[in-house]
Amino acid sequence: MSASIGINGFGRMGRLGMRAGWDRPELAFTRVNEIATDAAGSAHLLKFDSVHGVWDRETGADTGGMLVDGEAMGYSSNTSIEATDWSGCDIVIEATGRHHKQPESLKAYFDQGVRKVIVAAPTEGALNIVYGINDELYDPGVHHLLTA
Repeated sequence: MSASIGINGFGRMGRLGMRAGWDRPELAFTRVNEIATDAAGSAHLLKFDSVHGVWDRETGADTGGMLVDGEAMGYSSNTSIEATDWSGCDIVIEATGRHHKQPESLKAYFDQGVRKVIVAAPTEGALNIVYGINDELYDPGVHHLLTA
């Protein structure tokens, strides 16, 4: 059984999160929300990274959203968490750089049924995980808002 992953903010952190997790069979990327470009632009930026080089996956877009190796995922360009349908996501990577300063706004994810939110910035009230340093503190039954 795989966890359904959504990414809000497909800049550098969001794209690297997808690249890092793509080959993990327990993860299924299902939704991207990015306001700076459309699905084709995001697919292009995912494929070509100035530091990490060309990703060895095929990326593209169609009328339904973004494609990676022929796998479709929903794509939207909404400015608010509530305007995007996160209901099918088990985990959302919050990488917009906007919402972490108002941790109460992250509640909108949980209101849609998201089980875990991982914020790509320090967030008040979240467990800040540094893998290899304090990751043993993570308790999946207790911690639902995390930073990494």
